[in-house]
Formats: sequence, C-alpha cells, structure tokens
Amino acid sequence: MAIMRKYFILFVLLIVVSTAYPQAVMEFVTTSHDFGNIKETDGPVSYDFVFKNTGNAPIILKNVESSCGCTSPQWTKQPVLPGKTGFVKATFDPKDRPSYFDKTITVTSNAKNSVAELKIKGNVEPKNRTVLDDYPYEQPSGIRLPFDHLSLISAVKGDLKQVEIKFYNNSGKDVKILFPKLPDYLKITVEPEPVKSKSVGVFNIEYNTVLKGEYGLNTEIVEMSVNGKLYPVRLSIFIEEDFNGIKMSTAPVIEVAKKYYNFGTVKRGQQAGFTYEITNSGKSTLKIHRVYSTDENIGTQLSKNELGEGETAYLKVFTNGNIPAGKISAIISIISNSPINSELKLRFYGEIQ
Repeated sequence: MAIMRKYFILFVLLIVVSTAYPQAVMEFVTTSHDFGNIKETDGPVSYDFVFKNTGNAPIILKNVESSCGCTSPQWTKQPVLPGKTGFVKATFDPKDRPSYFDKTITVTSNAKNSVAELKIKGNVEPKNRTVLDDYPYEQPSGIRLPFDHLSLISAVKGDLKQVEIKFYNNSGKDVKILFPKLPDYLKITVEPEPVKSKSVGVFNIEYNTVLKGEYGLNTEIVEMSVNGKLYPVRLSIFIEEDFNGIKMSTAPVIEVAKKYYNFGTVKRGQQAGFTYEITNSGKSTLKIHRVYSTDENIGTQLSKNELGEGETAYLKVFTNGNIPAGKISAIISIISNSPINSELKLRFYGEIQ
C-alpha cells in the first residue's frame, strides 16, 4: 500500500508540474500536399496548411522558410491561442520551372515541437516555347541571344575553350556576320553564311587561355559586324586552376575570419574600410592569384599573396574618394589554389550619403 501511495503522489506531482508550466503544441491537419499536374501558363498555385494549438499557451510562428525562392510562404502573424487554429500558406510559381518539383517549407515556432516541416510537390506541364522564349535578349543589331552576352562559362587555365552559342536572326533580313578585329587568343566564326531572316545561327568560339586570361572572371567587349555595321558585344569567361591529381589531405585551405562587413553610413568624401583576415589552414602553400571587386568604386589591398601553413594575410577593402551617393553592395572575389574554395567571396556593403 505504501508503494501504491508513493506512485499516486508522484502521478499527482507530474500533473501539477505539467499544468504549472504552460506549453504550446502545434498540430497540423496535414504536413504534405500534392498539387498534381499544373500548367506553367496558369500561374501560381497555393495551399493552406492548417494547424491547431492543442497546448495551453499561445503559439507564435517565428519564421517560415522555403527550400527555394520559387515557393513564397505566408503565415498567421498573430499569436494562436489554445484551441484555436492558424495557417501556413505555400505558394508555388511554375513560371520557367517545367517538370516535377518537391519542396520543403520549414516552420519555426515557440511550440513544444519547435520545428515542423511541410512538403509540397507536383508536376509542371511546360508551355509551348517560341524562339523569343529561347532567345530572350535582343541586341541593337536584331540578333537575339540566349543570355545577355556571349558567356563561355568556365575553362581550366591552359586549355583551348571551344563553345557553340546559338542565336536567332530577328532583324527582318538576311545578315552576314563577322568579327573583324579579334585578338590572337580569340576566334569566332559564324554558321551559316549568310544567316537567313527568322532563322537560327551558331557562333563557334575558341578562347586560348594560354595566350590570355587571368584567374577568375574575365570580361571584354568585342566588335560584331552585321552587314557591315559594327556593334559592341560583351564576352565573358571564368578561368580556373587545374586541380586534377591534387591530394586534398595536403592541399592548401583558404579561410576567412569574417565574410560580411557592413560599414554603416558614411558621408561622401569620407572613406569606409575594413580589413579581412585570411588564413591558410591547409598543409601546403596557399597562393592567392587574384583579388577583385564587382564594384569599380571599391578598392582592395592585399598584404601578401603567398601564405605558408597556418599563416595569415590581411586584405584591406575600402571605398574610393569619388564614390557616388547611394547604397553599396560589393562582392570581393579571392581566387586561389585552394581546391575546396578556389573562389572565396566576401561582401562589403553600406551606404554613402
């Protein structure tokens, strides 16, 4: 009897403790939804995931995130009282996303089950594409490209990069296309000759990285002649180091103490700056090939470009004196022989008044 009495007292104490500490409990009616087959042309589709607070304290949804930008969640912003319901709305935009999709929405709250995962899936039936969809960027010459410039993507240093880029002649007439003033490291031929109106042609491009090309992103303007008239066209290529045969256990490893820096607000004419600390945590010499910024108004200064094992270099990033007023958001690229992160990106941002 004494033992039964002890168990009874313990049971009562557990009930008292559980009621003494209020706790929210979030229970979803369903945690997954299949949209089935949807058409790309029909626009966004939505589904409300409804939950009930079965606890004894209000639920507050702290954050809702999707696994990709194509899913836009909305949710109950006010506290959900015990016994009441709330929702998380998942909206999927099928535009330019044909084929099957399976996305996750992560819900974070103050509930006992503080993290919940919701799933949406389905299949997007593609729209009937036109040549204008496949070649959306029209040049002043009437030539339409799949991208806003001639992108050779990437190449390993020392290679001869060969690329075929298709284009569409939307000028309304047959055209003869030439590239009359190319440097010796670049060759571009065009097929067919001439290119008929409302038809597809091909740029055959060769870029010799032995003769030209720094590590990292290289961009330049080339002149394209269309029926004798010259038009500027931008061309880009990203040149990488050849890491074939590299032993990862003995390779250099680039690390940075802080990747992002907000310099706040400064007046025009004043200089804002920050010094990033770069360390080699690998087992061989780290070589920094190149440092450059996406913003020409942001300068950089590197203390040294070769770091032994455990050594640190200092990269000073700063605004130039003639920088115009407005918000600044620059990406600083560090190109090195670290195979794990051969392009380390830093962010330097703020506002000039």
